[in-house]
Amino acid sequence: MPGIGKRQLSDSDTIKTLIITGHTDIHHDWRTMSPMLAELLTGTGAFDVRITEEFRGASSETLEPYDLVVLNYFGRFEPWGHAPEKRWGTSAEQALYDFVAAGKGVVVYHASLQMGAGWGDDFEKMAGGVLREECSRRAPINDFRLHVKAPDHPVTAGMPSSFPHYDDDLYVNLRWDPSADVEVLISGWDNPLRYTQVPSEWNALPGMGDEHPIVWTNRYGEGRVYATGIGHGPEAVSHPSFRGLFVRGAEWAATGKVTLGLPDGFGEPVPGGDWWPTTLEPMVREMYESRQA
Repeated sequence: MPGIGKRQLSDSDTIKTLIITGHTDIHHDWRTMSPMLAELLTGTGAFDVRITEEFRGASSETLEPYDLVVLNYFGRFEPWGHAPEKRWGTSAEQALYDFVAAGKGVVVYHASLQMGAGWGDDFEKMAGGVLREECSRRAPINDFRLHVKAPDHPVTAGMPSSFPHYDDDLYVNLRWDPSADVEVLISGWDNPLRYTQVPSEWNALPGMGDEHPIVWTNRYGEGRVYATGIGHGPEAVSHPSFRGLFVRGAEWAATGKVTLGLPDGFGEPVPGGDWWPTTLEPMVREMYESRQA
């Protein structure tokens, strides 16, 4: 994964990172994605990454050596099924919350946005936004534009105001914790034409035709949270749009600042890529908004 502003750091300067994984739902391949995320981070020269597939029994001592935790975990094989979610246990979960609240960082990555339903603890407050069966969905869109909503934030500074992204999930209608301190960095448009070609049905579902947050930050205690709804699989993670956002978001969560540059090709259309995010989506959006006016 070339071209992500690599920098040389001593061992004492690298961001000590733990990826917590070992289970996700049927639609997400943690065995493939966790090493890819580790490679993406270490390839910058800024991160020293370890992966654990078993977090049960973890404690504050487990997390003490680290600056950053990346969550690539969801404890239910069928996402909207009724089997109990496989949890880490109250002590391990509280150790994570305490780790972040004390001033460390966490990345809530993609499938992990499904975690915490009905837990009755601080997961939703920490994540800021979550996917929930009763309100959220995956829009029928694989290729879409990313819209920068916070151009002055360190993660998104210097990015184009919008740019194409490919081969990914666009999650809509997330549930937001009312006490969270969320700042939306990136949104995506829920294109109604991808549901139906009948204009009279372009508002048939809640959120159709709206922009939805898909990348955001949150503050939890003294710590920093970077959450991303994009990054479904190898193709999505390989695109410069995801790579640039992810490594800069991880650096910000760990340190509160961003020194990493943007990867080569960031913001540019993929050669031979779908026309939807570059040409068709802007045309459809103009038509949709004129009908709504």
